[in-house]
Amino acid sequence: MSYIYGLLKTAIETLLLMVYKVTGNFGIAIIGATIIIKIILLPLTLKQDKSMKNMKKLQPEMEKIKEQYKNDPKMQQQKTMELYQKHKVNPAGGCLPLLIQLPILWALFGVLRGDIVPQEMFLWMDLIKPDPYYILPVLNGVVSFVQQKIMGSDPKMKNMMYMFPIMMVFISYKMPAGLQIYWLTSSLAGVIQQYLIMKKGD
Repeated sequence: MSYIYGLLKTAIETLLLMVYKVTGNFGIAIIGATIIIKIILLPLTLKQDKSMKNMKKLQPEMEKIKEQYKNDPKMQQQKTMELYQKHKVNPAGGCLPLLIQLPILWALFGVLRGDIVPQEMFLWMDLIKPDPYYILPVLNGVVSFVQQKIMGSDPKMKNMMYMFPIMMVFISYKMPAGLQIYWLTSSLAGVIQQYLIMKKGD
């Protein structure tokens, strides 16, 4: 794992320095590198969207299975897996982009702790310190809420639509500003991607 982390950290560091040479500002370099990473991950995002749509289509049949085998959890699980196999649906497919984002965040955190970040300000922030005015954490929470609204969450998970953005604010307010910029840019790009995917359809 440490070897993979090292490779990922080196790749992100190289990408940031390449973009920095073009932009001349490390904050803008983070935004540019984030957009490049989102483009690279686009096939996985499209796969995630397809997986979520397929899961939504199967929801009525899954409810029937739950009702039919409510007293037999083992059979309920077996029939659900058979349903997934029949329609070639991977229930974990929607989690893959998020699982990939986490090591990227961790590697970027490692890069920001190093000595490649120049002593310069981006807007009102020192990139290696948290946002002193908490503007980025609040924006991250707002964008997270908008993202969930656009994707259309399950009515049963309505409370999570409000809880997750609040959690985002509390999780990110102590992060270095550079990480918060990455997360905000990634979320905004995700909202635009989701809008275009919904507009284009299958």
